Amino acid sequence: MKMIRIVTILACLLVVLSCKKQEESNDKQEATDLKSKPRSLAELQHEFVNTRYQAYFHYNMCTFKNLNEEEHHGRSKGTEPPEMFAPTGLDMDKWVEAVKVARMEGGWLTTKHHGGFCLWDSAFTDYDVASSKDTTDVVKVFTDAFRKAGLKIGLYYSVLDYHHSINNGTTSSKDVQFMKNQITELLTNYGKIDYINFDGWSTWPTTPSFDDIHYGEILALVKKLQPECLIISHTYESNLSHAEVPFADAAGRDYPYHPDYLRPTAASDFLQIDWWWDNNNNMGVKKSVDYILGKLNSYNSHNSVYILNISPNIDGSIDDDVFVRLKEVADVWEKPADLEIGDNWGYQYNTEENLAFMKPCVQSSTGNFIRDKRAYPRAEIAVDGITEGNCDMEQTSLTSEEMNPWWRVDLESVYPISEITIYNRTDVDQAHINDYTVSILDPAGNKIWSFAKKESSKSMKIPAPKVKGRFVKIESNTKGTLALAEVIIK
Repeated sequence: MKMIRIVTILACLLVVLSCKKQEESNDKQEATDLKSKPRSLAELQHEFVNTRYQAYFHYNMCTFKNLNEEEHHGRSKGTEPPEMFAPTGLDMDKWVEAVKVARMEGGWLTTKHHGGFCLWDSAFTDYDVASSKDTTDVVKVFTDAFRKAGLKIGLYYSVLDYHHSINNGTTSSKDVQFMKNQITELLTNYGKIDYINFDGWSTWPTTPSFDDIHYGEILALVKKLQPECLIISHTYESNLSHAEVPFADAAGRDYPYHPDYLRPTAASDFLQIDWWWDNNNNMGVKKSVDYILGKLNSYNSHNSVYILNISPNIDGSIDDDVFVRLKEVADVWEKPADLEIGDNWGYQYNTEENLAFMKPCVQSSTGNFIRDKRAYPRAEIAVDGITEGNCDMEQTSLTSEEMNPWWRVDLESVYPISEITIYNRTDVDQAHINDYTVSILDPAGNKIWSFAKKESSKSMKIPAPKVKGRFVKIESNTKGTLALAEVIIK
């Protein structure tokens, strides 16, 4: 009997120990899952905006094109021989020192500007440092030095590419793959990258448009390679349709967006005469302490990060007068207290549940720009993950005034659709969509289901009987403009 009790007690102990071990294992797994789960967009924006002040480094072929030239060159045309790029003393420690002296928290490098010359040995072109007089992988030296110093790392990449003939209206699927291949190199071979900064993309007539290279594809690629790498793109738009952090080359302007727009943004400026070093045009530092402090205050007070360009010289170092001015500013600048995450930061709903999120969109016409001539109220704004509908803040798509304006999204595959929710414009009552027809189309564009409705509210939810379709079209039944804050399709 005693032996039976002992066996029973031991068995109970084994069960308890086994349960405890399983609980510990579950706790460890949960902790691992939490650690490995990428931070949300709002969290990434929060970390970024609290940096307040970072450096831009325009250093590429144009630096050397300006050497001993009477004409100041704003950009390379992609025709310069790779041998023209010839640093004589690349000193990345000086770059780091400049950022530290300034009390900045990171730096961005122009890995490929509009001329197409690559500061790394790319497997997809010979127009790179491997063919130059100094074969140093500048991207590697830069990322290694900044990571060692505990600084944030941003890599600039121009979509417009003169050397490889990637221009507006002529961009082919081969060109898009070239771009994807190079982005993959940059986000695979150099460790953790905090930001990728796109330029030359649908901001003026000669650049590839978002129809040429769809943003949703690039967003998906970046997040697949590095889920926590923020996309900061020169869109000049105050919305998330083509960037995770809106960005503008402000270059002398105060905060460039709507004064009431307080989502995280960034804007850039230059410390010297222009973006690129130039030995013949009085290159020295031109911006005063008061000027820089004024811009810091203007941007930071609107939750925008001030990105100040420092132009390295042909040696690959930083001129002495740069250090002097950066320290003068740093000595008197009072960095603002850290912000809390805003209630409306990041995406405003679970975008994984929206079949239309970042999918290709078109509309019958596109209205005029709201604030900046490079930022138009494009159709894609209606699927950017933001339900806010202030058109004056560029948060809605918008057509011109016309008879029966329409908007359409391509889901890129056939899905059974059960529900369509439309978020309205909210800043001008009379512009609300209130008499409209919603249609579901098959892959050939034929209408297979439609629903007409007369209603005007902040959001309208329309049930659909699991109709299998590829396109969803929203059309106004009257004359006027069509503005959509967001369209969610399930």
